[in-house]
Amino acid sequence: MNTQSTPFLRPVERRRAFEEILFQLEKAIAAGHLSAGDRLPSERELATQFQVSRTSVREALRVLEALGIVRVRRGAENGATLLEEPGNALAQLLRFYLALQHVSMESFLEFRITLESWAADLAASRQPVDELVEAEALLERMEAEELDQHDFLELDLAFHMQLAQACGNELARLVFEGCRTAIWRTMLQAAMEASSDWPSIRDQLRHQHRAIYAAIAAGDAKLASRLVGEHIRHFYNVYP
Repeated sequence: MNTQSTPFLRPVERRRAFEEILFQLEKAIAAGHLSAGDRLPSERELATQFQVSRTSVREALRVLEALGIVRVRRGAENGATLLEEPGNALAQLLRFYLALQHVSMESFLEFRITLESWAADLAASRQPVDELVEAEALLERMEAEELDQHDFLELDLAFHMQLAQACGNELARLVFEGCRTAIWRTMLQAAMEASSDWPSIRDQLRHQHRAIYAAIAAGDAKLASRLVGEHIRHFYNVYP
């Protein structure tokens, strides 16, 4: 990209300056003027073209950096590069939303059941070999008797994430990865409140995981979808 000529950028005239900068950059990306891997003009050049202060430019770049969209270079030629593999800001957003109770646990679980049941349906229909091999390997690791609750739940979450990968939908994988920390926290919270016998619960979870995997491996999309929903509901009923 030619950083000296960016005709698609115009002086900021409305909104808060940094919001207008973000809006224009988003439009430029959507229109194909900018793409992953491109380096934005320097802070000074952007401030000149937008006719705003460099403080406003820095504010916009900090937002993009926090969202995992750009990597900012410090120094005299301070500018930013659009990342080819962006971060996932959804993970941080969900953590704060749940912590501040902007999203209830009930809503989160309903969302998780709906999304994971749908993903299991897709995975059963696609039959992706690599993802299913990894999922089965995780099940085998969960069979180890010496696993404590924390280690078992880590493998449990990894198994669910692998099934999300197996669905083959890029947006679904992004959402699942964004939900990862939130799912982990809710699992730990539920487990800490457990009053039931852990070895018995662990055996039930192993059985449920095996049944889900078998349904997906057999290509039974309807059964796989139903079993995933029942499994998640069972976990949080066992851990009230």
